[in-house]
Amino acid sequence: MRHVLTTIALLFPQLTTVDAAEKTQPNFVIVIGDDVGWDAFGCTGTQSARTPNIDKLAAQSLHMERFYCSVSQCAPLRAEMYTGLLPNNNGVLANARKVSRPGVKNVADHLKPLGYRIGWTGKKHFGLGQTKLDNITGFPGGGNDSNKTYSLDGVRDYIKESQSGGDPFCVFICSIHAHHPWDHGKESNFPTDKLKLPPHYIDTPAARQAIAKHAAEVEVLDRQVGDTAALLRTLEVDDNTVLIFLSEQGIAMPRGKWSPYDYGSRALCLAHWPGKIAPRKTNAIAMYCDIVPTLVDLAGGADPQLDGRSLQSVWLDGQDEHRDAAFISNVHPFWQKAIVTQEYKLVWSAEPKREHIWSNFTSAGKFFSKPWTEWTAKAETDKAAAAKLKHVLHPDVLELYRIDKDPYEVHNLATDPQHAKTIAKLHTQLKELMTAAGESLEPSAGNDRRKKPKNGASRNGAKPKRSGERPRKKKEGT
Repeated sequence: MRHVLTTIALLFPQLTTVDAAEKTQPNFVIVIGDDVGWDAFGCTGTQSARTPNIDKLAAQSLHMERFYCSVSQCAPLRAEMYTGLLPNNNGVLANARKVSRPGVKNVADHLKPLGYRIGWTGKKHFGLGQTKLDNITGFPGGGNDSNKTYSLDGVRDYIKESQSGGDPFCVFICSIHAHHPWDHGKESNFPTDKLKLPPHYIDTPAARQAIAKHAAEVEVLDRQVGDTAALLRTLEVDDNTVLIFLSEQGIAMPRGKWSPYDYGSRALCLAHWPGKIAPRKTNAIAMYCDIVPTLVDLAGGADPQLDGRSLQSVWLDGQDEHRDAAFISNVHPFWQKAIVTQEYKLVWSAEPKREHIWSNFTSAGKFFSKPWTEWTAKAETDKAAAAKLKHVLHPDVLELYRIDKDPYEVHNLATDPQHAKTIAKLHTQLKELMTAAGESLEPSAGNDRRKKPKNGASRNGAKPKRSGERPRKKKEGT
């Protein structure tokens, strides 16, 4: 028999190569939260958090501490994650602003040719690409839903069907937690007098209650992560499954969701693959658009040539360098751009005279409008509160933060002359990233400077410049 197998291998080496590739292709399960920033967990230092499952997963995973979205809103973040393209290249600029980008591909377009089954359950908020993701039942899909339960039975059946067919699978489990209305979970688990507020908050009763309500939803998200990990173990697929947890954008509070600040645009990313990804923390800067090329790379596919780039060297090889900078691009509700490096963050607000507060904060139907009402009232008589309110409403044209030491961005260094060179350098780099992404440098000029493609061609068929990546040496012979 050994001689027969050896003869077959010699005569048909391509067959043994394909078989080996199929056997080593990992499965992927991606769990993503909803309106949950990087700082909502015990593993990121929040003492009041009740997130034992996520904390345990973090201890067993690669814990990425500097993971960013381009736009801190649901639709553009998910478009970036599912396409590997920046907003101006996938066409989803904001929840309320989209432009047509014919030919854009999604994660299923890239993974299905490699033999994968790709499905999702829960909140989708995405509709680009030629190949549809399979709809898996079990998780509620409406971010504003109340009193909804979840079940992993559909995910279990989908994985079993994939196994029976010998197919690797990629499953997105998309939670609605902790999206408003913040009425899931047990709020009483988080006594408001024990909570520590972020330093840019104005301390009022409703602000403390908002944190408690949000934390209760995060606790539900934590149970979903724990149940997912347990299911993979029960099905005995955990050893060859890359389990990824992404927290999404930040909480819907000032300088959080809808803003370019770290409280809104920075996420927690955990990557777990037993025996392949070593547990550790890394400060490597990465973005949501890096997810698709990473999955393709780990699946054995060719570089899809997107704005994102594979994280394989960080996840598998232990490297701590990935991007020189992350690029953040807000056009709605406010035109604000930002660049984030290992040390600094520069925020460029082109219209500082207008009040930078999203209309949702004045909507009586949203709970997070209650803290805002209290904040504005307190600012009338409290100088410290007034200063914090001004910081939200009227940002300077250029703001500089030492982001490695000031993650809540409360100490603006831009007024100090000694930082003038740093500001000028980062502003130039930011403009270069914007130009590379096809964006206008003028707010009034809109956000699309590219010529219309001919004959239905799209940018997705050409090699784009990659935002914030280190230059790579050309290979010999290319």
